[in-house]
Formats: sequence, C-alpha cells, structure tokens
Amino acid sequence: MDQLEVLPGITVDRDHALYLSKSKTVVIADLHLGYEGALHEEGVSIPRFQKGIMMDRIERIVEKYQPSKIIINGDFKHEFSKNLSQEWDDVNDVLNMLIDEVDVELVRGNHDNYLLTILAKKGLDLKDRTESQGMRITHGHKEVEWDGTLIIGHEHPSLQLRDEIGASIKRPCFLISERVIVLPAFSPLATGTNAASMHFISPPLKDLDEHTRVIAIDEKLGLMDFQTLADIRRS
Repeated sequence: MDQLEVLPGITVDRDHALYLSKSKTVVIADLHLGYEGALHEEGVSIPRFQKGIMMDRIERIVEKYQPSKIIINGDFKHEFSKNLSQEWDDVNDVLNMLIDEVDVELVRGNHDNYLLTILAKKGLDLKDRTESQGMRITHGHKEVEWDGTLIIGHEHPSLQLRDEIGASIKRPCFLISERVIVLPAFSPLATGTNAASMHFISPPLKDLDEHTRVIAIDEKLGLMDFQTLADIRRS
C-alpha cells in the first residue's frame, strides 16, 4: 500500500510524508542532512548516501500529489553546534530542487541552530510553528499549548518487529491520534523511539494513549496498518 487516508483530507505516504489535500500541502520532518559528515567528525565513516534517497522521495511526492507547498517540520540539518561543509552542500541541493517545484516553508527543529545562516542566502525564513487545515505544525521538542490537532516530528517513531527467523528489525512509522500526528523521520539514518514501548521524549506526547493508530513503513511492502498501540502491545 503506497498511501492511506487516515483522517478526512489527511493522507500518509510510504515516502515518509503527510499530504494535506485541502491545502495541497506536503509535510515532512527530520531530514538530518549532513548526518554522515557529523559521524565522520566523530571518527565514524560511512558513505554519503542519504541525500540521494531523500531527493528521490521528494521527486516521487511532488509528481504524485502536485502540492503547492512543502513544509519541512524541523531538523533539516543534523549538527547542533555549527554548519558543516556537507550541510551547506546538501541543504542547498535540496532547497534548489524544492524551490524550482513548490513553495517551501521551514519550521525550526532542535538541530537547526545555525540553519538560518544557510537559508538567508535563499531568502527563506525559519519559523517556530505554522498552521495548515486548522492544524498546528511544530517540531515537537517543546511544550505546545494548542486545543486542536498537532503535527510533529522529533520523535522518529518506529516499530521494533521480529522477522520470520526471529531477527529484530525496525520500521519507521506514523502515529495517528485525534490530538497529535507524529511523522516518521524522512532521513533513512535516523531511527528512533520504539513506539510500542510508549516511552516518548517529545513533550506533546506525554499523554498519548494506547488507542493511537500505528502505520509502519516497509521498503518492499509499503504502508502496514497495525491498528493501535494497544493491539501491538497485546501481540
């Protein structure tokens, strides 16, 4: 399954994106561009592959939905304390691709301390939050006062599953409730919280209950609807 409407006008996509049909807006989060460069500074060398994967996802999303806007909901880049040379290159490459296709709106994440230096050269701003279809879109690393539905990132939710031979595998997932929608990380390197544990780090998730719907993403199978956190914990 490639896409699934989870609420009226709200569709989740196997390419780690949320599509808001009434406003023709795509929301993604947690690209963590430059992650490989940050690892290299810590003495860990891996190939620089994630930007290409994410640009392919963006191409498919734009072709599929023809959105008028893409909102990047925080952690566009990875390094907290400075702008790495890889981050300059990767952020500019992704922005150049996006700006040619759609309007771009950027929400500040906890990793985006120095992002504005790069964005200023493109004439782009960095917001603490935005809204679309009556929902508030914010990264999720801070407390939020909002009576309606939130769309957040930050948590990098995933499901830890067992395959047919008993090996443990992680799959990124969406979490869907009436109060909050949590996006999976767009980065293929940023695995995060095992949602079934219910031990969340994002302040807006402190009261998330077991009736939250879980939709995981498998590279081969696409979207997998696991119903609720309660169903997963029972099984």
